[in-house]
Amino acid sequence: MEYKSTFTIPSVRIYMDELSSAEQDLVRLTFLRYNRMKEWYYNQSYNEKYLGIPFAVDGKTETALLKEHYRALYGGKLSDYYITSLFSSVNGMRKSQKELIKLAEQERMQRQENRREKADSLKERLVWMQAGKDWLKAFGRYLAGKGAEPKAPSVQEQGFTYSGGKLFYRGKKNQLMEEDPFVYERELEKRIRQTKARIAQIGDKIRRTDEEAGRIPSRITFGSKKQYKKKDTLSLTGKDLEAWHQERDFARNRIVNFSGRAVSPDGNYLCKYDPERHTLEVTMINGEKILFHEVHFPYRGEELGQYLKDRKGSVGYMMECKKDGNGREYLIFKATLTVKKESLNHSTSDGVFAYDFNYDHIAWADVSSNGNLIKAGVIPFTLDGLSSGHAKEVLGVAVKKLVALATDRRKPIVREDLDFVRKKRQMEYREKRQNRKLSALIYSKAAAMVEARAFREDTVVLKVNPAYTSLIAKVKYMKLKNLSIHCAAAYVIGRRGMGFSEKLPSYLNHLVPKTRKNRWRTVFTHAKKAGCSYFREDLPVWDKWKQFDANVHNYNENYALWKESYSMQ
Repeated sequence: MEYKSTFTIPSVRIYMDELSSAEQDLVRLTFLRYNRMKEWYYNQSYNEKYLGIPFAVDGKTETALLKEHYRALYGGKLSDYYITSLFSSVNGMRKSQKELIKLAEQERMQRQENRREKADSLKERLVWMQAGKDWLKAFGRYLAGKGAEPKAPSVQEQGFTYSGGKLFYRGKKNQLMEEDPFVYERELEKRIRQTKARIAQIGDKIRRTDEEAGRIPSRITFGSKKQYKKKDTLSLTGKDLEAWHQERDFARNRIVNFSGRAVSPDGNYLCKYDPERHTLEVTMINGEKILFHEVHFPYRGEELGQYLKDRKGSVGYMMECKKDGNGREYLIFKATLTVKKESLNHSTSDGVFAYDFNYDHIAWADVSSNGNLIKAGVIPFTLDGLSSGHAKEVLGVAVKKLVALATDRRKPIVREDLDFVRKKRQMEYREKRQNRKLSALIYSKAAAMVEARAFREDTVVLKVNPAYTSLIAKVKYMKLKNLSIHCAAAYVIGRRGMGFSEKLPSYLNHLVPKTRKNRWRTVFTHAKKAGCSYFREDLPVWDKWKQFDANVHNYNENYALWKESYSMQ
C-alpha cells in the first residue's frame, strides 16, 4: 500500500526594497496581471454555472479566450504555463466554494435544529414561569383576605420555593437567592416578557433562514469581505478613500500560484530552485526572468532539496507579498510537494499508543498487545491569549513530544475520529464557558499536525469510533487504573484500536438487561449526570445514580441552605 503526504514549505523573507527598481516593477506587474486574469476567469465561470451565461462561444476553448482577453488588456501573449496556473487556481476556488456551500447547508440545518430546541426549552420555561406568576397572584389575594392560602410551589416545577414568608430561587450563575415575594413577582414579569421576546426573535430567525435557503451562492470577494467592509467605517478610523483603495488593491493582488509539472526537470517550468546555491529563478508573466538570491527554506528545506535532486515529481510554488509591522513589503515563496512512501508502521502486534486531545493538554496511554495498560501520562500546553502563529508553535511542540513517545516505542498511534466542525455548529445556544473551550480546541489542526509528524517518522495514525469512550473510562477504568478521566479515555481509545470490546462491569449486569442492543446507552443516560469524583468512591449503585435524575444530589455550595428551606414548607 502506498501512503502520501502533501505539505507546504515557506521560505525566508525577501524584502522588496532589496531588489532593483526594474525587478520590483516586474514583480508588481506579475501580481497585478495575474490576479486580474484570475478574477475575470472566475467571474466568467460563475456566470456560466449559476447565471446560465455561456463562457466558451463560437467553438473557442477557455485557453483561447484567456489569451484573447490578456491580449486585449495588455497587448502581449500569455504563457501556457500561466494559463495552467490560472486553471488550477480557479478550479481550486470553485471546488472550495462547492464544499463550503455543502458545509453551509449542513450548518444551516444544524443551526435550525438548535434554534427549534432552544425555542422549545424557552416555551417550557415560560410555562413554569407563568405558573409561578399565577401562584404569586393567588398569594397576594390571600394576603388581601380575598382567597385561601395557595399551596407552596415545587422547586422543580416553578423554579422557586416559598417557606416561612421567604422566597428562594436560583439566580445568576445558579446561586441561591432570597427575595420578598412581591419583589420577585415584578422580576418574574420582566423575565416572562424577555422570554417571550426571545422566542419571537428565534422564530423570526428560523423563518428568515428558511427563506434564504436554496439561493445561488454569492461571488467570491477578492481581497476579503472584511477589507471591503472597512470602507463603511472610514470616518471612524480616520483614513481617506485613497488609502482604502491602496489597501484593497494590495489585498487583492498579493498572491501568484505557479503550478508544478512532473515532466519538468525542476518540477516546475516557471520556478526553478537550486538548493545548493539557494537561488530561485522565476519567470514573470511578461516572459522576463528574475533570479532571487539567498532563498532559504529553513523548515524541511533538506527534504525539498532531496526531492528535487531525485526528481520525484512536481513542485508547486506560491509567491506571496506581505508587509511587516513597519509597512515594509516582502516576498515569501512557498513550495508544495507530495511525498510517497511504500509502507508505514501499522503493526499492532506490540500494542498501540493512543492519545486523547483536550483544550489544555494531551493525555496519552501506552497499551500492550493484550490490552493492558503499560504507562499513561499528560503533555500540558496553554493556548489562552495566544496569537494564531504562537498557538500553532506551542501546539507543534506538544505534538512533537507526543509522536516522539510513540516512535520510541515503535507503535502506531490511535486517535478518535471526532467531528469538531459539527460541534462548533452547535455552539450558538450552548453554555458560554463550554463554547470558549471548544473554540480553543483546535482539534482538526492538531490531528493534521500529528499525522504529518507521524508520516515523517514512518508511523501510521489509526482512527476509531469515539462513541462512549469517556463514559467507559469514567465507569470502568478511572478508579481501577488510578487514572484521570482523560488518560483513562486514551486507554479506552487504545483498547478499541486493538479491537477489544468493552463489557459492562459485573455490578451493573443485573441492572441493564442483556437483551438491550446497546447497553452502554442505558448506562449513559444516568452516568452522564455524575461527576468524575463520584466514580472514585466505592462501587456506585444504580439507585444512587437515579437520584441525579430527580435533582436531589446537588453539589452546589449552597445546597445545604436550599435543602433546609425546602424541607420547611
